[in-house]
Amino acid sequence: MLKRTLLVLGLTAGGALAHAGEVLRVYGGEGRLAPGLIEEFQQQTGIRVEYEAYGAAEDVLSDEAFGRRYDVVFPVHFQLPALVAAQRLQLLDPARLPNLKQIDPDLDTMLDGSSAQTRHAVPYQWGTVGLALNVAKVTEALGAVPEESWSLLFDARNNERLAKCGIGMLDARQEILSLLLNYKGRTLARSGPRQVQQAGEELAALRGKVATFGNRAYIEQLASGQLCAAIAWSGHALKGADAGAQLSYVMPREGALMFIDTMAIPSNAQNVAAAHRFIDYLAGAEVNTRNARETLFYPVIRGDAPAMGRLASERKDLVVASGQRRSFYYLESLSPRQKTAVDAAWLQVKR
Repeated sequence: MLKRTLLVLGLTAGGALAHAGEVLRVYGGEGRLAPGLIEEFQQQTGIRVEYEAYGAAEDVLSDEAFGRRYDVVFPVHFQLPALVAAQRLQLLDPARLPNLKQIDPDLDTMLDGSSAQTRHAVPYQWGTVGLALNVAKVTEALGAVPEESWSLLFDARNNERLAKCGIGMLDARQEILSLLLNYKGRTLARSGPRQVQQAGEELAALRGKVATFGNRAYIEQLASGQLCAAIAWSGHALKGADAGAQLSYVMPREGALMFIDTMAIPSNAQNVAAAHRFIDYLAGAEVNTRNARETLFYPVIRGDAPAMGRLASERKDLVVASGQRRSFYYLESLSPRQKTAVDAAWLQVKR
């Protein structure tokens, strides 16, 4: 897990900070929010933003996270049921969020199923988990052009060979366990503790062959050629390619996992009014697509918005049609018993 980083941005106009009494404390993923947008929000509103970054999605569920009194948090969609059940999120006020109408209704509908039909969160950005491959190096290691399949990493014969040119693995327990079980024709949400434990044992064996394990360093290592294959978030794979690496981002035929990052207000937030303003700002079409250009994760804006048309003409790889999304599978929420099994299995992987 990466150490948290705190980014406190002041107003750039004249170098003056906003009034000390108007502060918004935000807890989000590292590299998932363009600093320039924070600066713009501060200039427009006079509200000073303190942005603290976490290194792993599980940090959002921690007691510590909600004990620190943030005003805005960014849970992944599958975390919402647990947070809502624990009464850690408050209902949003749609009257304060006029930009909700800009959000893709398909993504909004998917969230309704994750949050017990209540408005505790709104989509922020989304992405997939697939394979980032340096095809030339993978072909050399395997002696054949690689198939678009998770067998590249989950088949022992393949990962033994790819270990020689460098494998990267994410520290993302629910996502990785789900991908392995999906590759075997199962679903994580319908797997018992024993099946989850067996999946953890297989991943622990793979972990012994990986060159890097984590959520940030692998991007630079892909770009520099130290890795030839990695389980990757879509935005990170695009960053590696933008840095000049000969990378292909593959959606394996067995299924690529889709996730939605969301915006929510903790139940103990101190600046609820400013939190609504910040969420609405980030949900605006122009801001959301600008954020996509910098973070390289997909925007959540409806496809017929002019801002999406402009984005498609500039970065076609950042615009995914709703029909294409149907080929991805959506990570399900887990019961407390299943979550305990996942945590126990992941301990085997992290040893």
